[in-house]
Amino acid sequence: MRRIAFINEKGGTCKTTLCVNMGAWLARRREKRVLVVDLDTQGHAGKALGVDVRGLTPTVKDFLLGVATPEEVVRSTAVPRLDLLPANKDLASFPVEVAPHQDRTEKLRTAIDALPPDRWDMVLFDAPPSISLVTENVLRAAREIVLPVALTYLALDGCAEIMQSLARLRAERGEAPGVTLIVPALYRKTQLADEIMARLRERFPDALARTMLGWSVKVDEAQSHGLTIFEHAPSSSGAHALAALADELLERAPAAEAKEEGQEQGAAAEG
Repeated sequence: MRRIAFINEKGGTCKTTLCVNMGAWLARRREKRVLVVDLDTQGHAGKALGVDVRGLTPTVKDFLLGVATPEEVVRSTAVPRLDLLPANKDLASFPVEVAPHQDRTEKLRTAIDALPPDRWDMVLFDAPPSISLVTENVLRAAREIVLPVALTYLALDGCAEIMQSLARLRAERGEAPGVTLIVPALYRKTQLADEIMARLRERFPDALARTMLGWSVKVDEAQSHGLTIFEHAPSSSGAHALAALADELLERAPAAEAKEEGQEQGAAAEG
């Protein structure tokens, strides 16, 4: 089961857009069983999937605290094979409630470890846009990182901060999730955008995505209707870009995951 965090410590970088729509493409068109875990108090992942999260209970906070089972919290969505662990403002009290716990940074990893290993193929974490205890939990639970970088100076700075957080985690634990994909987002043809792209190519030659996600009004429209781009405007440039990015993520399965999948296929063939 791949565990992939969509994360940048700056807001407005298209984290939720990528997480929800790439998950939807992988579920609907590539027939992967996908769980989107919303870890932002705004609940935008749920809202983008047409789920009314206001006042919803139980939520991901109850899942993290161990007071609700996955069966009680997980919601199915309109997209076949795509499930949601919803969040809302109730998540804001999580840091205070777990502050006395020694394992407060491991709550998410422990909860995900307890999931049935054959229920989902991919777990996608929509991380909050800030450094917080929830972010620390995400970095410890994930095995891979998708790092969206809006082509502005400040988003590039957020990218650098994530890399520093990963380095610190690696120093503390001896391991940290790897950066599988860096996605240039909100691209417009400007000198600054092209300069940032050049810096990304130089710094991340292997992880940089082949596809850029440009600004698209159709994506905003889809989210306002609680739909994925593939339901709202499947022939739009935004849909084509998000589909290509999802397929690229699928191609980039880490070696350990690919080996595990190959072993499972071999065992099935022998059986």
